[in-house]
Amino acid sequence: MKLTRRTLLVCATALGLTLPAGMTEALAQDKDLKKVTVRLAFNYNGHRSPYLLGVDKGFYEEEGLDVEVLEGKGVTSSMQLVANKQDTFAIIDPPSLMLGAAQGMPLRIVAQLYQVSPNAVISWKEENIKKPADLVGKTVATLQGDTTTTMLYALLARNDVERNEVKIVATDGGTRNQTFLAKRAAALTGFSNDSYLGMKATTEDDVDYFMYSDFGIDTMGDALAANTDTIEEDPEMVAAFVKATLRSYSYALEHPEEAIESLIKRSPTGDKDVAVEKLKATAELMTSDVTEEHGIGYSDKARFEQTQELMAEFGGLTKTVDDVSVYYTNDFLPKN
Repeated sequence: MKLTRRTLLVCATALGLTLPAGMTEALAQDKDLKKVTVRLAFNYNGHRSPYLLGVDKGFYEEEGLDVEVLEGKGVTSSMQLVANKQDTFAIIDPPSLMLGAAQGMPLRIVAQLYQVSPNAVISWKEENIKKPADLVGKTVATLQGDTTTTMLYALLARNDVERNEVKIVATDGGTRNQTFLAKRAAALTGFSNDSYLGMKATTEDDVDYFMYSDFGIDTMGDALAANTDTIEEDPEMVAAFVKATLRSYSYALEHPEEAIESLIKRSPTGDKDVAVEKLKATAELMTSDVTEEHGIGYSDKARFEQTQELMAEFGGLTKTVDDVSVYYTNDFLPKN
């Protein structure tokens, strides 16, 4: 038998092995792979490194996909790209999807990865900010177009804090961080498994944080979303992407250092140790009583109903639906 690259892939798959990144990249030339893009919310980072790992390990190729992981310019922008079919998938959260759907974006979640939202307010310890009311009279640096900013308004409303009592400065990521580090802001919005850990390292543990979920904004986080047309027209591709992504997360959480190597290869200026910590901190966000019964990636109807109710009351959602299952599907999760 001639030992071709294709033969190597078949044998490796049968044995449960993975091939080196260079070999899997070469295989793309030997196979008729379907081109797929997945758009992140912002830049490459530790907690979303599993997608990059999945590319390098050949997990997506083994499912017949040639996946390109693209950086984004905010959740809203990423949703629009998928709604316009310029990208195949986007990483978005249910509150953002609901707001997008109310504006007519034809999107649907195909895997709910984070059962708990990592949204957090990060602050200087000296400011003694422990709850939303402590933000009154303070400046908060946020990201334009990010879910942490959108949900900050809901957080304030839910806790009876007038929006005009807090100075909210929404800008890009670099400016946000610089504003905070220069102490022109008492706090900034971010993720517990991302911005907080980065700032903790940068400031030598001189920051504190509280979770939105501890003060009435208990929603879900990262999910895979696709255009409803894509879901209807190419369900096999969607199923393949979900399967490979779940495999990528499982492997990455068991081998975080290897996953971060995939990140550093594309973003060499990052702090490797901090990136590893961000990925490790992601594991607890992905599990719940729901996943114990149904597995990672499951969308729970009750949770979506609660989220829609919260968004309608505090998050600016002006158009709701009677059946929240239009926001998601569990059809593409592996049956086992």
